[in-house]
Amino acid sequence: MRLNIRIIFTGGTIGSVRRESGIGTEESAVRELLALYREQSGDRTDFHTAEPYRILSENLTLSHLKSLADSIRQESAHADALIVTHGTDTLPYTATALSYILGLCRVPVVLVSSNYILSDPRANGVTNLRAAIDFLRATPDARGVYVSYRNSGSPCVIHRASRLFSHLSPTDEVYSLDGAVALWQQGALTPLCHTEKADAILPLSPEGLCSAEQRVLFLRAHPGMQLPVADSRTAAVLIETYHSGTLPTAWAPLAAFAHRTRAAGIPVFLVGITGEATYESAAPFGELGLTPLPRMSPIAAYMKLALTVGAGLDPYEILPLPLGGDMA
Repeated sequence: MRLNIRIIFTGGTIGSVRRESGIGTEESAVRELLALYREQSGDRTDFHTAEPYRILSENLTLSHLKSLADSIRQESAHADALIVTHGTDTLPYTATALSYILGLCRVPVVLVSSNYILSDPRANGVTNLRAAIDFLRATPDARGVYVSYRNSGSPCVIHRASRLFSHLSPTDEVYSLDGAVALWQQGALTPLCHTEKADAILPLSPEGLCSAEQRVLFLRAHPGMQLPVADSRTAAVLIETYHSGTLPTAWAPLAAFAHRTRAAGIPVFLVGITGEATYESAAPFGELGLTPLPRMSPIAAYMKLALTVGAGLDPYEILPLPLGGDMA
């Protein structure tokens, strides 16, 4: 199916080359990506391109997300579908943020990255791009935001972007929470059984994202974890629980932290992959003022909370509601 697909470049490894000083972004990498794509796919499409900024993705800030959202909205007015090239380090943050900013939009967006620079034979960037374009052309009813990525030795997977986890360290592998929509291998696209809830709220505005910088305290459970004193800038706290959906509630410092945040009027939300069993350690959550969120990716919960804070909305109302395909 012939679609008007536009490509937005933002830098990252897929847009970088190796120099004496190390790997860095380079304008020529954009041309190399498209040349390699045409060579391997045989597709001679002349794609319209845009570049709102060019950075290594570890330097991503919330203001960059606002700029990218603006570029997507501008390009969407003239396109049937969009592809965004991005670095791997912060790929899940951008992917989930766009999922909440765009919702299940009618002009689908697929994010594409590369584990190595394109001149490296191990790079998966061109494969990820080919899979993204084939997915868009073969799926006219696609809505919202996706990520195309091939783990080593596996088919390329089209993920629902709002379900993405961080890259699995120290590998370059990508996984998502029940978010695989399709597989792509050697030009063949295989749809997968995938369920998601329709948007229950309107997409979240990115206009206040800059004001959300450093206002969401994001913690991860671990033995002896440091629990900082939330200052006047802190609008909310998000804690990633252990995989069983548990926290060390028998540990006095956690209780003290919960009491301090409650006294300061700072909401504390919990996100984690919960199992069927309910452990005794979870019983005090309500007493401590800790609010568990529905089953979702920790990164998605963080970006949803940041957007909610930036928009001045009530996180207790917004976070539990499905948006951008983040919940099955």
